[in-house]
Formats: sequence, C-alpha cells, structure tokens
Amino acid sequence: MVNTLAVDSEAKQTIEALQIKLQETKEKLQAVEELKQSGNSGASVDSYISGKIVQLKEQIATLGKREERYKTVFADRISVFRRACCDMFGYKILMDDHHRADGIPVTRFTLHSIYAQSDDEKLQFEYESGNTNIIASDYTLQPEISRQVDIFIRKMNSIPAFTANLTVESFNKRTLS
Repeated sequence: MVNTLAVDSEAKQTIEALQIKLQETKEKLQAVEELKQSGNSGASVDSYISGKIVQLKEQIATLGKREERYKTVFADRISVFRRACCDMFGYKILMDDHHRADGIPVTRFTLHSIYAQSDDEKLQFEYESGNTNIIASDYTLQPEISRQVDIFIRKMNSIPAFTANLTVESFNKRTLS
C-alpha cells in the first residue's frame, strides 16, 4: 500500500510535469504556425519580428501615457482631498517618511491649525505599525498644551478629542480676542 501511494504521488508529479511541458510545446508550435502563415523566407521572419517589436513599443508607449494620466489624476484628487480635510477639520497635514536611529521606518505627520497664531503652533505625531505617538516640542511643552496632552492623549487615549479641543480653544482665542 505504501509503495502504491509513493508511485501514485510520483505519477502525479510526472503527469504535472508533462502537462507543463505540453503547454510550452503548444505555445512554441503556435508561434511557429504564426511564422509559417507570415511566410517561409528569412526576410519575412525578420519582418514579422520587426513588426512585433514595433507593436510592443507602441503598447509600451500607450501604457506609459496611461500611467502619466493616472498620476496626474491621482495628484489632482489628493490635492482636493487635502484641501477638503483642511477645510473640514481645521488642520493642514504634512506627511513624511523617515527611519529612526534603530532603522525602523516611521511616518511623521505635522499638523498646522488654520487658527494658529504662529508657525510654531504645530503638532507632530509619529505613526508606526498602527501606533501613533505625539512628539514633544516647544509648543506641546507649554503648560496649557501639556495639560491637554496629558488629559486627552495619555489618560483618555484620544488624539481626535485633543485636536478638537485645541481647535475650539484656538478658534475662540483668534475670533473672540
């Protein structure tokens, strides 16, 4: 029984290998048939190959143009998305990728409030493997902001509540003063 199983497994592998070889042979035969249909002389074979090369170059050019159009459309859509997010949530968001000293790749997000009174009023977060951490800066170390970081981010674990509260406070300072 064991020998039969080994033979069956070996036979299956042989059959699979033969099927692959058969498919390759069929493809080669089809290529030869296409060459025969285009003519038997060496010149016609060269002409056929040259025609195929031209055809492939045209396909590459077409695909290159399509790729450029996709890139342009994508850039336009990203621009609309960024502007809309800024208008809706009150923050201009910049993103850049870098590696920490230990070589781990991280993405840094810098948020600039539309209500900020100076360029120094920005928040920076590092995002790595699903974890987001605020980066300490002169702005976030100010007593009022530091207190909010402790309450909303560290205790309540809510960056959205922190940015919402900060946005309302910045809005009030800017519009009521």
